[in-house]
Amino acid sequence: MFGDSLEEVVGICTEILSTFLHTEYGGPGTLLVIPFIDMADTLNEKGLPGGPQAARAAVKWAQDHVDKDWKEWTGST
Repeated sequence: MFGDSLEEVVGICTEILSTFLHTEYGGPGTLLVIPFIDMADTLNEKGLPGGPQAARAAVKWAQDHVDKDWKEWTGST
């Protein structure tokens, strides 16, 4: 689906999620949909393939990992 654009798509999604996690994420229960909308919009604006699919995959990954990883990073339970 992403063809030769895979690295660029992953890079954009990674940058957007990283920025969100470092500036707005406050721990479990604060994962917002905004960065994932931004991913899809940015990919579409750049004419890259698979914006909605990449954003959905990122949401699924974040739901499975971010809160759990936050707890591990901060030592909270």
